[in-house]
Amino acid sequence: MNGSRRVFRSSVVSAISLGSLCLLLAAEVAASGPTKSASGGEQLIGLPGEPGSGVGRVVEGAGDPIRLQAPLPRRPRNEDEARAIGELEEIFERFESAAIATEDTLRDQLIIEFEAGQEELDNQFERELREHRAQARSLRAKAITRYEDFLELHPNDAAWTPEIMFRLAELHFESSLERYQRQEDAWQDELVALEKRREAGEQNLPDMRPPPTVDYQRSIELLTRVVGGFPRYALNDAALYRMGVLLYESEEFDASRQAFLALSCANRYGVPNEDFSNIVSTSQFRLGDYQSCVPLSDKSTFVAESWLRVGELHYDVDELDPALEAYTQALGERGSSLFAQALLRIAFTTYLKRDFAGSIARFDEYILYADSLKGTDKYDDEAAYRGDVIRWMAKTYNEEDWDGNGRRDKVYGLKRLEQDYAERKDEPHVPEIYAAYADLLAYETEFEGAVEIYELALARWPLAAAAPEIQSKILDAWKAQRDDRRITEARDKLATNYLRGTNWYYANENDPDAIERAFKLAEDALVATAVDHQARAQALRSDGNTEAAKVEYQIAARAYAAYLERFPNTASSYEYRYNFADSLYYSDQFLDSAKQFAIVRDSNLDNRLQADAASGVVSALESYAEIQTAAGKYTLPDMPKDPDAGPYEPLTVPPLAAALQSAYDRYAELNPDNEDAATIIFKSGEISQRHNLFADARPRFQRVIDRHCDADVSINASLALIDGYALQGQLTEEIVKNMKNCGSGDAKTEFAGKLRSIGNAVIFQEATLLFEAGEFEAAADRYVALVDQAPDDPHADNALNNAAVAYENIGRFESASNTYERIYTTYKPCSAPKLKEGEKCSEFADYALLRTGFNHSRFFEFEEAVDKYIVLATKDDYKNSEYRLTALRNAASLQDSLQEYEKSAKLYYEVAKKAEAPAEKAEAMYQAAEVLEKAGNDSKTIAAYKAFLKAHGGQADQALREVEAHLRLGQLYRNGKDRKSATRELQAAIDLYAARGLQNGTPEAALPAEAQFLLAEYELEDVVKLKIKSTSNKKIGEEAKKLFDSLVRVSSEYDKVFPYRSFDWALAAMFRRGYAFETVAATVTDSPVPSQLRKGSEAYYAYKITIQDQMEPLNQKAIGLYEECIARSKEFRVNNVWTARALERLNVFKADEYPSLRDAALTLELEDRR
Repeated sequence: MNGSRRVFRSSVVSAISLGSLCLLLAAEVAASGPTKSASGGEQLIGLPGEPGSGVGRVVEGAGDPIRLQAPLPRRPRNEDEARAIGELEEIFERFESAAIATEDTLRDQLIIEFEAGQEELDNQFERELREHRAQARSLRAKAITRYEDFLELHPNDAAWTPEIMFRLAELHFESSLERYQRQEDAWQDELVALEKRREAGEQNLPDMRPPPTVDYQRSIELLTRVVGGFPRYALNDAALYRMGVLLYESEEFDASRQAFLALSCANRYGVPNEDFSNIVSTSQFRLGDYQSCVPLSDKSTFVAESWLRVGELHYDVDELDPALEAYTQALGERGSSLFAQALLRIAFTTYLKRDFAGSIARFDEYILYADSLKGTDKYDDEAAYRGDVIRWMAKTYNEEDWDGNGRRDKVYGLKRLEQDYAERKDEPHVPEIYAAYADLLAYETEFEGAVEIYELALARWPLAAAAPEIQSKILDAWKAQRDDRRITEARDKLATNYLRGTNWYYANENDPDAIERAFKLAEDALVATAVDHQARAQALRSDGNTEAAKVEYQIAARAYAAYLERFPNTASSYEYRYNFADSLYYSDQFLDSAKQFAIVRDSNLDNRLQADAASGVVSALESYAEIQTAAGKYTLPDMPKDPDAGPYEPLTVPPLAAALQSAYDRYAELNPDNEDAATIIFKSGEISQRHNLFADARPRFQRVIDRHCDADVSINASLALIDGYALQGQLTEEIVKNMKNCGSGDAKTEFAGKLRSIGNAVIFQEATLLFEAGEFEAAADRYVALVDQAPDDPHADNALNNAAVAYENIGRFESASNTYERIYTTYKPCSAPKLKEGEKCSEFADYALLRTGFNHSRFFEFEEAVDKYIVLATKDDYKNSEYRLTALRNAASLQDSLQEYEKSAKLYYEVAKKAEAPAEKAEAMYQAAEVLEKAGNDSKTIAAYKAFLKAHGGQADQALREVEAHLRLGQLYRNGKDRKSATRELQAAIDLYAARGLQNGTPEAALPAEAQFLLAEYELEDVVKLKIKSTSNKKIGEEAKKLFDSLVRVSSEYDKVFPYRSFDWALAAMFRRGYAFETVAATVTDSPVPSQLRKGSEAYYAYKITIQDQMEPLNQKAIGLYEECIARSKEFRVNNVWTARALERLNVFKADEYPSLRDAALTLELEDRR
């Protein structure tokens, strides 16, 4: 009963709304329901729609969410519907694939264009930026020169000299900084290049030069002169601040500090000299030196920041006392711009001086100040370090020696924290200090101390928003200590103290984020108990300790019940409910287990565990039924079999049996392919049959037979069907004949014997009716079953042929081929010349052999197909077959596909020899010549085409083939460099096309067009060979005339292509005609200059220019023809090699109008390029 059935699952899945299991059970068995509250009534979990309440929000007019279950998966009702669904799915998949490919192509195209555009914009912006920078440098240099010139002329002008010096210092600063940045970029490039050489293994590399440094000396000199020479200048405070910054950047830290002090403490510190001779050393500092300072200007905005920088300079070298005084001077009034920063620096400096009490006071002051700014624009900036300060306060309280005597103080740690903040517990930041201190202890693995502070915080602030997180940290601390008892206690508190209805909940109900975090922690804590106990139960069960395992399963079940009662619709409840049902099952609470499995099975939120849950319902109810049967509370009637015991009136089905039947049906629906599906469906039908509900039982038994005929239980289903009809007096011969021969092994043989009385003729007729109705698979199965059952039946060959045709109709071509093979291997053709007496023969034998070859070729099994065709075409048994010539032709075609050209040609000649129709003979001979041409044997190919022309030349229906044969001969002779023979054949093709009255402007006109084009090509070759080599005026004229006469001839020859109106060849002729003009122009242009014209003379160049001018019309003629070629190709949307070459030539003459294009890597066609 409690055997191994399923495995425990613990991953989180989506939430599930509780359904109800409609088990029609008697009142006495329905009493054991799921866990209830102590009061017996339904527990109010919370307000509808609130987080963690487990109660959905009620929307007026909306449907009942409990009833909004996912629709059950549907199965096709018959083979036609299944085939239609399959075709629809295939269409959808093709559409989806095309859509994805389109989307990918468009996206890739957009990305390519975007990246190209972005790169172009980047280059443009970079170029403009470089130009602006260069312009700025130029303008800055001019300004510096003008200002320097002014200072030479007016070194002491009280009105303008200080202003010019201040501006000039700014310009020198910008110039120095930009120069440094360029030098730094160059140095970095050199460093990268050197590293690459080193990584490449290059030896003896030079050392890298030192990095560049920035030089602000000129700016510092000018600022020093401004402040020292013009003490009444209005911007002296800014000059001193800038001087201090530049000195700091130049690493002149003492001078920098004194520059800042000259601004903020002018009564004690002077402006640094150019040689820094008046710098006051920090060793001379005495406490209080910075307390009576007078700034250079009371109105200066740089004073506070100068004090801050003075403090930083002292702080960096651990001069904490002067740093503290400087920071104190920078503090200013509360709310000033640098108040928070100065306060933080004072606190940290005080900490480093180990004045921990003073540090805490300053840290606390910062927190209070930052919190006072909440809701203002300044809060984000001023409170940026608030979290860090809280942690530093915790770190400070973790210091044990505050009085500096080297020993731990009597009051330290938590006691000191309590001493300082116990009375201030109502201040908002105080709980954070406690939590941070506990977190620090936990980080340092002092878990008991951390827990003490966590628990103190919970006791003091039980309603704080962070209370659940603190309780969770207590749990984590005990987990780290591996204290199981305290882990359980902490987890229980986390699971119960922060739920809806608690004081904490009501105190924080206006903080939904805090409530959500608390519910999540409580959820995890509650379910962890269940998961732990279930895992422990599984381990015990694996060890064979079933009783102890049952106890653990009971604990797990109770925990799961509590969790699901509080969190029925969380993200994890779906799988946890499955684990709940699993725990109920193994703790022998079968009825409750079935109910919970049913909720999971029928959930509309997820279906991962649907099939397993359906199995769980069946197992739980069967186990419960066994207990009820053993107790005498549940019995089922025997299967009715005796016709004489009737009449059989319908009986009432008990609730448990009805529930089992429903569970069986849902299991079979969700697990149609499982090994036990047939048995489950039979059990469902058996319940109806036992209660005399025959009409209800029949579809279930039939489902077993139809879907699981190979299972032995289908025999029981078939016999039960026959029993049902017999008991109702409705059994007929037709019904028995419809029984399938199901089962396996001896059981199947035995069952077949029971059905052997069914007549083979009836089966054949029924199969024929199915075939005619389009039920091809069923018909084929019936035909094959007939032959398997009665191989010697006189109609067996007919049945096999019909079965093969049926298989072909449904695309099962392999099955069709196997069935055809049974015909021609079992039977000889009845027309066989040497048929012996007693040998089986069939009129379908030759047709079966033909169809087998066809089906092999359908799946590209060409060798097997050829073998079958050769048998049919050559074997004596098939000598009188009407399909012999067809087989021979098919074999020839397949040999061509297999590149067995010699064999293919031989077979085509056999076809020509045996064919009776002249057209068929001619076609076979021509195809033989074509396949020989593929073989590359020109001599055999020429002989084949000539044989075709000799045998079928002048035949009216072979006019086009005759023209094409002459064209192919011409091409072959041209390839063999036999111009005379090629010209003869090409001209014969042209003349024959005209003589037969074939129409121009048709696809067939491409044949004479190509022939004429090839003839023109010969003329063009003659033109290309002609050169003007003479330097004599007379001979130059003769050679030029010969060249131009040849140009006229070749142009005339290409013009003869156009009347055929074959577009591709018209474009080719157009291009080659233009190419001829261009070639002649180039030949004349490149011809030698007459010898009487001295090279380099004015006449010499005048002659060259005159020749070029005279040849320009030829070039323009060529350009016009190229452009016409492109225009026509665009008009008719045709692109070929000739249009590409035309574009190439136009690019030479008109590069701007016709840019050079490579072969397109992308087109506008939508294609799958993934």
